[in-house]
Amino acid sequence: MTKAQKPDSPPVIKDSFPQLRSNVSLKGQEIIKYISKTLPHKPGVYQMENEDGKILYIGKAKNLAKRVINYASLNNLTRRLQRMVSMTKQMNFFVTNTEIEALLLECNLIKRHKPRFNIILRDDKSFPYILINKEYEFPRILKYRGAKKYKGEYFGPFVSPSVADYTLISLQKAFLLRSCSDTVFNNRTRPCLLYDIKRCSAPCVKYISIKNYDETIQDAKKFLNGNTKKIESKLNKLMVNASKNQMYEEAGRLRDRIKSINQIQKYQSVYIKDMRNIDIFAIKIIDGKSCIHGMFYRNGSNYGNKSFFPIHDINARDNEILESFLFQFYADKEAPPKILVNCDKKNFKDVENILNAKNKQKIIIQNPITGEKYKHIKLAEKNAKENIKLKKASLENHHQALLKLKKFLKLDELPNRIEVYDNSHTFGNDSVGVMIVVDQDGLSPKNYRKYNIRFNTTPDDHSRIDDYYMMKEVLSRRIKKINKKEDVVIPDVIIIDGGRGQLNVVKNILKENKLDTISLMSVSKGKKRNAGKEIIHTPSENINLKINDPLLFFIQRIRDEAHRFAITAHRSRRDKKSVHSIFDDLPGIGPKRKKSLLTKFGSAENLKKASLEDLRSTKNMPDIIANQIYDFFHS
Repeated sequence: MTKAQKPDSPPVIKDSFPQLRSNVSLKGQEIIKYISKTLPHKPGVYQMENEDGKILYIGKAKNLAKRVINYASLNNLTRRLQRMVSMTKQMNFFVTNTEIEALLLECNLIKRHKPRFNIILRDDKSFPYILINKEYEFPRILKYRGAKKYKGEYFGPFVSPSVADYTLISLQKAFLLRSCSDTVFNNRTRPCLLYDIKRCSAPCVKYISIKNYDETIQDAKKFLNGNTKKIESKLNKLMVNASKNQMYEEAGRLRDRIKSINQIQKYQSVYIKDMRNIDIFAIKIIDGKSCIHGMFYRNGSNYGNKSFFPIHDINARDNEILESFLFQFYADKEAPPKILVNCDKKNFKDVENILNAKNKQKIIIQNPITGEKYKHIKLAEKNAKENIKLKKASLENHHQALLKLKKFLKLDELPNRIEVYDNSHTFGNDSVGVMIVVDQDGLSPKNYRKYNIRFNTTPDDHSRIDDYYMMKEVLSRRIKKINKKEDVVIPDVIIIDGGRGQLNVVKNILKENKLDTISLMSVSKGKKRNAGKEIIHTPSENINLKINDPLLFFIQRIRDEAHRFAITAHRSRRDKKSVHSIFDDLPGIGPKRKKSLLTKFGSAENLKKASLEDLRSTKNMPDIIANQIYDFFHS
């Protein structure tokens, strides 16, 4: 139990407090006082649970014993925490080696369990970086997400993917750097289109020397580090010299590169006195809902702005929401030297200390009250206020649509979960069925699912384009999970993209599985397949809603979202299936070895000509597999 638990799969220690099994009457303050006496003075994570075993709150601590005993003093707690303590019936804890491990474990557990009294950061996906990959003779520039496992320099993160895309294209125009993979690079015999549109210097066919290419790489790094004036001055001198020597085409190319640099500066560069690397966060709360607006600057350039809408209790205070947000946001990201917030900086001492230890550099959290930094905080605050208003209006509209749907389907309560189903295929090939989910907060992409149609029976050509069969397979597989009770929420409403035939198929499946209490409807195109003429099918009738009915707009919107997701899933499956090469037929070759062969030989033609010695010297290639590949081509 003193061993640090892995953040990705922490065990639940139900026997942490064996004495408590005989003290079932203890609750709230009493159980916290009792537990704190048994806790070690070590860093770790604690969980508070109610009498049903449901997790109420997950927290971290530098010293578990000292942290937990604080909850016994109700006068020092907010109303939210007082309610939480009163509901606590049991506690579990996990000891870690360091406070940083506790932070990472806490964030993982919060994401997994989503406790009622925690502040939960919803949109916490990884942000892209621009990577200059040094693993190649001619380094490659690309947009990259994920763990920093490749050798090279990473610039970012770019909170706005569109800013990352724009910057990458501008860098290609300004410095003519390659962006293609090694496989493409090694197999070029003439320049590609990027060379023709002046976004690459064609190192693949040796149109530029290694020395000159390396110089442009260094210039790109300097530019990304903020030394824009030096690079612009250098290119200006080269342009003037080219013009003097009557090399007008070269001068024109240099002029275009300078324009690209100026474009990046125009849209991204922002001057903040004494600050080049800084994150700015401002929080606003309206009617118990909050928005945190972030503005991100690196090397004097704006790397994007973003609004976050964390989930929290209605009585949570702005400083505790922002504190929890910062812990979760920087758990898997590097923090800049300074962070500006619109709350009292005294509330963020713990954040500072943990980020200092995690990033191994001094990080300061400030709440400016005058000057240039204060103006940026007010701007972020204004954005947070406007975005929470928009979010609130959107939620109100969505709530009104759910009320209309409730009335239309004669439901007893507002639907918590609506599932919408659709299929997509090309003449029966690569068939995919999808499910999208709508909850009381709107679309819920994390709950979307796609089903590759398996055709469990031996189908003839007709059954492969049978929408009824596909709908039956998708619903059967979905309901199978409900019957197995694999932590699946039963929907209140199911909507099918199709006519009465599809509706009857689903109706029969629900009846067979004793789930006919689920409300059911389908949507089919009207005459001439015009939008606005849709027919709504329920088990008892067919209904044409008025063309301007808000309920019709809502149904159309979620139907179109299901259609979009189905087409995207189908295209993805079709494209993967169409990419097939002789490498896929080689014995003993998986993704890693295939990559090694492609990197070394570049093409199937070169692989065919390879000697046994060359095959054996390939990375990740055992001699027995090399022999099999050689025999494959030479038997």
